[in-house]
Amino acid sequence: MADLQPKSFFKKNWKPLVGAAFLLLFVILIALLKTVDVEINAETGKEIGLSSVNFAVRDAVGEHYRLYDLTQYLGYFAILLAAGFAVWAGVRVLYFRFSFRKAGIDFLVLGGLYLVTVLFYVLFEIAVVNYRPILLDGKAEASFPSSHTVLSIIVFASAARMLYRRFAPRVNYLLFSLPFYALAAFAVVARLLSGVHWLTDIIGGVLLSVALLFLFSFFSDLVPIDSDEKKKDADRVPAAE
Repeated sequence: MADLQPKSFFKKNWKPLVGAAFLLLFVILIALLKTVDVEINAETGKEIGLSSVNFAVRDAVGEHYRLYDLTQYLGYFAILLAAGFAVWAGVRVLYFRFSFRKAGIDFLVLGGLYLVTVLFYVLFEIAVVNYRPILLDGKAEASFPSSHTVLSIIVFASAARMLYRRFAPRVNYLLFSLPFYALAAFAVVARLLSGVHWLTDIIGGVLLSVALLFLFSFFSDLVPIDSDEKKKDADRVPAAE
């Protein structure tokens, strides 16, 4: 038998490398927003970088508050879904008597993804890059990156991966994950069309989300699990005599 060739560095680490590339693009976008084509938005009195493209898209899109309300509800659903995973993880930890290995290290990885997402949200609420194109309730609110974009992509994409690994490893992943990614895509597009974000807010949210998801996928791949579906099949097989 021929010796197995060791994987190259890129093949072993392509996911974190891609994640780092998207994170670098995210940082470059911030730098551009603070230095290139910076103008004052007359509606809020706040500066906006890359103003020509941002103003053009905003004027073309307009404002659609029904879409804004719909994306708010989708955001609540994403939060409930994330909370559901937290409850699921807690129940498993209790069932396995606080053995995190038996309960599933993959849940800890997911929790880490959620924690990092929250930390980024807090960071950009404090270190404001951009403000919304319009005033909401008479106030100028931080808008970069779009928190609904990040929330939707992170929660729906990670949910697809977690549920697939646990329950449907025999099913085609693209087919299984399609409803989750469709929800995320709809939330992102609807958020842009609602008119409460600049185009660069949405792009920034996508770049950050994709970066974090590639890193999440890399670390979750390091955690081998027996899917819950496999465990059910094993329970049906009678023990050898």
